[in-house]
Amino acid sequence: MRILNFIESALSGLFFLVGIAISLYSVFMRYVIGASQSWATEVYTMLLVWAIFIGFSTALKDDKHIAIEFLYDKSGPKIRGFCQVITFVIGIGFSIFIFWTGLEMVLVAHEQAIKTIDLGFPIWINYLIMPIAGALLFIRFCEKAYRFFVKKEDVTGGSDLEWQQ
Repeated sequence: MRILNFIESALSGLFFLVGIAISLYSVFMRYVIGASQSWATEVYTMLLVWAIFIGFSTALKDDKHIAIEFLYDKSGPKIRGFCQVITFVIGIGFSIFIFWTGLEMVLVAHEQAIKTIDLGFPIWINYLIMPIAGALLFIRFCEKAYRFFVKKEDVTGGSDLEWQQ
């Protein structure tokens, strides 16, 4: 998992930084030099979308997704456990849905040979992030479920301090 963590962080960070750099270059060229770079919008949009979708998995790993912590922290361990099981079921189901839907999008775009307007870049490569993100989320939800059920770890990101008081 350490290798996956490194690859996710490195790619997400790289895509984000390069996307922002291209965006800044595009703004500079358009408003300072007066020469619009139409290709830049396609490239930085793709890079930022890839960075964000890879970041979903990283956020799940680090417990950075939105949660209703107030109610969760006020509930007892049994209710927390039940909520966690529901979260795993919904999360794994959502991951599979994203994977299969994304895979269908990739296959259709590849079959139809759809290309981007400015660069003529195959659009199926842009869509490839959907099944990749679904697979990464699936791996992360399964990892959390394993740690919760087998290793008996608290993977909720919450604390029992409120409950103990």
